[in-house]
Amino acid sequence: MANKKKQQAKQKRADRRKWWLWGILLALVVGVAGYIVYSVNTSEEKLAPGFGLGGVTYCQSTPKFAKDMGYDDSAIMSTNETLKGLFIYDRPLQVGQPLAHVYQHPTWDDAGYLGTPVNDGEGNIYVAPAPRVNLYDNPPEQQNTIYKVDTDTGELAEYIRLPFAAPMPPENPFGIIGLAYDCDTNSLYAASVYGSGKDTEVGIIYQVDLDTGKVESQLKNVDAFGLGVFNRIAGKRLYFGLTRKSEVWSVALGNDGKIRGKPRFEFSMAGWGADGDDKARRIVFRKADEMFVRGSAFNYNLIAGTERIQTDYFLRYDPAQDIWLREEDPQQ
Repeated sequence: MANKKKQQAKQKRADRRKWWLWGILLALVVGVAGYIVYSVNTSEEKLAPGFGLGGVTYCQSTPKFAKDMGYDDSAIMSTNETLKGLFIYDRPLQVGQPLAHVYQHPTWDDAGYLGTPVNDGEGNIYVAPAPRVNLYDNPPEQQNTIYKVDTDTGELAEYIRLPFAAPMPPENPFGIIGLAYDCDTNSLYAASVYGSGKDTEVGIIYQVDLDTGKVESQLKNVDAFGLGVFNRIAGKRLYFGLTRKSEVWSVALGNDGKIRGKPRFEFSMAGWGADGDDKARRIVFRKADEMFVRGSAFNYNLIAGTERIQTDYFLRYDPAQDIWLREEDPQQ
């Protein structure tokens, strides 16, 4: 009887060791699989064959309705604080020349004053509200909405309402303050500071797939504007300026346009501009290695454009070091 009990106890200890080993093995398998998935989703993805180096706005075209009205590819789609909404006009031949052939569709002021528009490859226009001096024409509930102007009809209509992390506080009247388009992936990127307050940064950068009209990826807890996509051999990156610091950062994009991994610091603008506190409100890639940055102050308060001091900066890409270096503007 005693031997039988010893044998049963020995068998129980053996069973427990077996289950412990199986548990450890399962944990290792899950951990390795999780690490592989995390690494794939957060690392850079080498640029896909067929994608060119540099900027990615090569396909943007003039809306079809504008061509039918006699506008050519040099026509300017514009927004500002002097005329509510969107309008189009012929590009002036000389600086200071009065605007000619100015047109505004009846729906183009339905969303109040607007920010800078971007076109897709079909000539559709995407734009977001931009409060200028007051919120009368731009109520808070519309500040996280993207509107679309149809390339065929010219009509403006709501396209997508983006989610937000927190209600809009009284000290911040802004929502979407930056848009960018990538011809390679037909992705629209939108930067919103909706819900951010004096001491809380809950802004989000969204990737909207224009094939599906859905948000496919996000970068949370960053207040940003001045979006621009740039292709390097090592992969695509989305560059953006911070609204709280005079710094430009970037985040990797997959060849499907999705945001991957954590953002990285690119360069500081501290000391740039008249007061040394310029922020990168606009980023444009002109050629395969040129970045244009338009800087000005930003303090989350409403200010007329005529009172805003803007300065343009030019940087060149060094592929050997994967960095941007400031230079004099070669077009001046």
